[in-house]
Amino acid sequence: MFDDPATLFQPAKGLSDLIKQGEEVGLPVDWDRDPDVISLQETTLYGIRGTAAYADHAAILGEENDEIYISIQETLSWLMDKTLGLDDWVGLALDIGKTNLLAMKLLDAGNTGHFGHPEPSQVGLGHKAGKAILISGHELNDIENLLKQTEGKGIHIYTHGEMLPCHAYPELKKYAHLVGHFGTAWQNQQKEFPRFPGAILFTTNCIQKPAASYKNNIFTTGLVAWPGVTHVENEDFSPVIEKALSMPGFENDEENGSTWVGYAHNTVLQEHEMGSVIDTLVAYIKSKQIRHFSW
Repeated sequence: MFDDPATLFQPAKGLSDLIKQGEEVGLPVDWDRDPDVISLQETTLYGIRGTAAYADHAAILGEENDEIYISIQETLSWLMDKTLGLDDWVGLALDIGKTNLLAMKLLDAGNTGHFGHPEPSQVGLGHKAGKAILISGHELNDIENLLKQTEGKGIHIYTHGEMLPCHAYPELKKYAHLVGHFGTAWQNQQKEFPRFPGAILFTTNCIQKPAASYKNNIFTTGLVAWPGVTHVENEDFSPVIEKALSMPGFENDEENGSTWVGYAHNTVLQEHEMGSVIDTLVAYIKSKQIRHFSW
């Protein structure tokens, strides 16, 4: 443990007192500071949040590294220091970035160790007639449990947002009722979810305020929650399944094109009979057939 106030912090019991505590320790530390310093403080805090999320996913899959926890705690202890200058904050932002890469490496080991290395796979963007569940977020352990619990129940499972890559993992794509991807990015959920005729499960904190038109169809699990939304405990998705079975589902099959996933590092870097994917990729970039990469 470090000898700093963060190790001694005790959260207040009531909501109003918790809000007051948050205001007392929130960023920026000092509005009169250099705007670049304020920006770096925020960047560092967002870096901590992202690192913590990756580390949590990895830990669920049995992959941990104390260096990550130490780095997060050390960086948090510096956030309220008013003596740090611009160069100090640049260093802190870069350091948490390095820690984030370490967390991503752990998560990759956990995901590939449990679900296999992603394989190039084509994913349908339409839908099939029948009952449906939409799963959003990026917790692969949850989608595996949902697939196991819905097998043989006549429910089609669709991914949303950052769940799209799930269709490339061998241990997930083997389930025949994982049928496709619905919608686009997480920030469009309020426009798209009213059109989904089934239950919707959030596994991580990409949830937006649910509109009244679909709020009763929403479920959360793990670290994500929303007032008035049913939260699923102990990886028991029975309430989600029951809701899906009670809803109309899609009336007809509909084709809406497809997309490819699964070009992860193992696929891109390994050698094939026709050469490596990386050679083809580099050739496309040099010929300007590929001009942009999206995150």
